[in-house]
This record gives sequence, structure tokens and C-alpha cells, in this order.
Amino acid sequence: MNITTEIHGNAATLTPRGDIDYQHLDLLRATLHQLPPTVTDVAWDLRDTPFVDVAALHLLSTPSDPQRATSLTNLQPQHRRLLDIACELFPDADFDRYRPGEHQAA
Repeated sequence: MNITTEIHGNAATLTPRGDIDYQHLDLLRATLHQLPPTVTDVAWDLRDTPFVDVAALHLLSTPSDPQRATSLTNLQPQHRRLLDIACELFPDADFDRYRPGEHQAA
């Protein structure tokens, strides 16, 4: 997996290339934790991520320090389906905030 990081002021866009699964979860988390503390908004651009499994949900649940607003962009149908299932199974986890057209990212 390759992850491109773009930082613009207080916002960062992380673009993973490859599947998001448990094999790559540590690398994804490390990339997130390496962001400067001035970054308060993180967007995961999934345009080059053909498949995500439950590891993506764990990534979204990773506590960040400092707290950062997180969003997802360029979701593919499989990504949306995983979020739909997560919202149904874990309504208190607030995964619906990552679905397009739902709540603002937090």
C-alpha cells in the first residue's frame, strides 16, 4: 500500500492506494498519527481504494490526538455498503456521519 499525504493549512488529505484491510491498518494509523498537530481536518480520499473491510471501521474509530474532524471522499459502492451495514449493526457508533448526504464529519 502507498499513501499520499497532502497538507493545506489545517487540512490534510490522505489517499491510500490499495485495499484497506488488517494487513495495512498499522500503516494507515501511523500515517494518521504522523500528521502535524496543526492539522484539524482529515479527509480520507478512497478513489484508489477498491476494497475496504472492517479494518476501515477500526481506522475511523482510532482516537486522534489532537481531536480531528474526519471525512471520507470518493466512496465506491462497496465502501458505502460497508458503512450502511455498520450503521445498522452499530447505531451508537455514529458511522452515519461518514455517509455522503448525512451528518457533517466530526
